[in-house]
Amino acid sequence: MIEEVDGRTAPEPALAALHLVESETDPHDFGEPPRPLAEAIASYRHPGSAVRRRWLATEGGEPAGAAILSLYGGSFAMGYVLVRPRLRRRGIGRALFEEVVTAAHAGGLVSFFGEHSTPDGAAFAHAVGAVDDQRHVVSVLDLRTADLPEPRPPDGVELRSWVGAAPDDLVESLVRARNAMADAPVPGGLEMPRWTVDEQRRDEERFIGRAMPQHVTVAVEGGEVVALTGLQVPNAAGARLLHTDDTTTVPHARGRGLAVCVKLESLRRLRAERPGIERVATKNAEQNEAMLAVNRKLGFAPVLVLTSSVVTL
Repeated sequence: MIEEVDGRTAPEPALAALHLVESETDPHDFGEPPRPLAEAIASYRHPGSAVRRRWLATEGGEPAGAAILSLYGGSFAMGYVLVRPRLRRRGIGRALFEEVVTAAHAGGLVSFFGEHSTPDGAAFAHAVGAVDDQRHVVSVLDLRTADLPEPRPPDGVELRSWVGAAPDDLVESLVRARNAMADAPVPGGLEMPRWTVDEQRRDEERFIGRAMPQHVTVAVEGGEVVALTGLQVPNAAGARLLHTDDTTTVPHARGRGLAVCVKLESLRRLRAERPGIERVATKNAEQNEAMLAVNRKLGFAPVLVLTSSVVTL
């Protein structure tokens, strides 16, 4: 049986079932424990600017698989099909995939993409007609031993940091800087939607609602944000691994070491404020050599490669 589950309103047992499936099948897994149930439920309850549709498959009364379709703007979408390992090859994945395709058609999409990192994932993507596209490198920094010297930004550039909502005097230029991500490599030639101040505020509320306010560091020159980076940091004690958010530099300010500066400042502040955090993970397109070089310079090491597969409807 397959039922759609609205994470904002579904009862907690249904969300716990989704979490169970995701914990056993995460394509981004690289040996870390799954996120706690409470953190997952907070994430389902606060989807932010993306429209997320989820389906739960059960067999014999137990969770068997799940599917997710995340829509960002009018044409940029990601889809995932997850089936628990011991219940595979029974048609559950195919049935979930059809739910995603039907929803994508109804949403006016012409394509969407997902990611896989295992032979089973690759085989399923091929079987449903998805075409492999770009690859993403997941890299991890050991924060306990990393050499993080004090950043030295160019003259006239100030580093500023905050937790949660962006200051009113910077939010508009922050949004313009985030839109500089538009030239980052994207699977299937899809176009990333433009960021707006309203979406920025919704995104901030989403992370605050998840008890995971964003820790943001920016480089400011002439009153404008010219580079930025973020970290997803849960308020709860006990977290050992964190993930980065967007890092980018506006085109006219590139080649000046600003990405290194903001990431150094961000990581130094994190280590000082949250000494229990041990590792930080980040993900970059394999052809995004500029950001991969920044991360290598800071001490990040590759641990996993994800392959994007595009489904054309």
